Amino acid sequence: MGGKEGSRRWQVFLPWLALVGGAGMSMLLNSRGSLLPGWFMGALLLFFVRQQRPWVGFAGILCVSTLATGLTNLEVFPGSVAGNFGMALGGAFFLALVFLADRLIVGPRASFAGTLFLPAAMTGLEFFSSQGSPFGTWGSLAYTQAGAPVLVQLVSVTGLWGLTFVLVWFASVVNWASEHRAEGRRVLPGVAVFVGVLGVILAFGALRLAGAGRGGEPVRVAGITVAGEVAAGREAGLSRLIQGGTFGNEDWRAFAEASGTVNEELLRLSEREAERGAKLILWSEGNAVVLAEQLPALLSRGTALARERSVWLGMAVASFEPSVERMLRNELILVGPDGSMAWRYVKARPVPGWEADHSIPGSQEVPVLRNSGVGNLGGAICFDGDFPAAFADPGSRGLELLLLPASDWQGISSLHMRQAVFRAVEQGFSMLRQANQGQSVAVDGYGRVYGELDHFTTEDRVLRAELPVGRVPTLYARIGDSVGILSGLVTLGWVGWAVAGGLARRWRARERLHAQPNA
Repeated sequence: MGGKEGSRRWQVFLPWLALVGGAGMSMLLNSRGSLLPGWFMGALLLFFVRQQRPWVGFAGILCVSTLATGLTNLEVFPGSVAGNFGMALGGAFFLALVFLADRLIVGPRASFAGTLFLPAAMTGLEFFSSQGSPFGTWGSLAYTQAGAPVLVQLVSVTGLWGLTFVLVWFASVVNWASEHRAEGRRVLPGVAVFVGVLGVILAFGALRLAGAGRGGEPVRVAGITVAGEVAAGREAGLSRLIQGGTFGNEDWRAFAEASGTVNEELLRLSEREAERGAKLILWSEGNAVVLAEQLPALLSRGTALARERSVWLGMAVASFEPSVERMLRNELILVGPDGSMAWRYVKARPVPGWEADHSIPGSQEVPVLRNSGVGNLGGAICFDGDFPAAFADPGSRGLELLLLPASDWQGISSLHMRQAVFRAVEQGFSMLRQANQGQSVAVDGYGRVYGELDHFTTEDRVLRAELPVGRVPTLYARIGDSVGILSGLVTLGWVGWAVAGGLARRWRARERLHAQPNA
């Protein structure tokens, strides 16, 4: 008797343990150790929901996900506690809603076909939310697999959405197999289907990497960040400005003087790297800072350097106009070996908060200079790289090397770099990402790393690489976000069919009740 009672207690306790475990794994999704949590988090959360009454499952997911994500946000995003937990609550609500829909429409003991609902719903939710969210694709489950290059190759076909689908499908299939375990071998065909699909994906990734060539002609590139003691005054001024400090004329002059020291060092290091053989040099986002009236002089010195040293110079410059509300012009200026300005790109998607409130309107599309001699050169800035659609418009076709200056902070350093690499694999271009307060990287169109630099573990913050520059054909570049769109449409159709079926059953039950003769 005691054994049976203990077993029943364990069956009641186990789903709640799974809920806590799933929440714990969700706190690892932004870390380098996100690979396995990306697979098992959903399986644990779904196990909990399937064992509870629908609204108990909804409330459980909502509460623990809000708590876990809110705590994680405190380390990842600067800002107030209320703001971070507010963002967490919004995300947790939609996550819980998707699990609730699966519980009501599919539920325990469903057919194998029912395993497709949750992945379609989660993928559709990710895609459509990314279209309207000011944070773009932040939070996509697909990013958890950045440490598995073989799996990452799938995004060259489906974008993020196919990888998210597979991860959630795993969770659904695991729970389906557990719920039908009493049926023995009848479960095997369903499991074999999933294993077969996963096997094809892994084989595709392995073969794609094994057959990868150089990805284009090698170009010696250098990324430069000036930090440390020489930049201390500039950094203090920026921090004070962002925190809402009041700047008078003397403050602005002191800020410009401190920034000028950094600018001189950027020019000196650029000349040094050109002497060492670099053909293309990129500064990190906003590492050069000037007042608006000082910008022409800085550009003049940059163009002179590029002409004298016969290099391509990507000058990432933040210029301030103190007299207007939208005082910040955050741009990337590409100067060619002939001293001419190839293009000027203004950051299209400033980070929500101070930057977005004080930046001038950004460029409409990613610029691409064709036939440059070092590939078709394009540019974007930091947060722009979290929006895949920015690199899918007709003007970006043929892009072979993306210059992506960035400025991060330690809480997102590794995560943000890994997310950017997905853009290179999706579209098949090489990328040089130079980051202040973050991780810099040079990769080709397969996501293979040719150079990497951690801002926090080195004093010489110069990334050097022999980077193949060329374009790798990808299906995603042709079909775009079709998988995400289709997943969303299938989910809406499935929900509509379930609602219509439920209404029809109620109508038939009512008709039968009215048809019965009076007693």
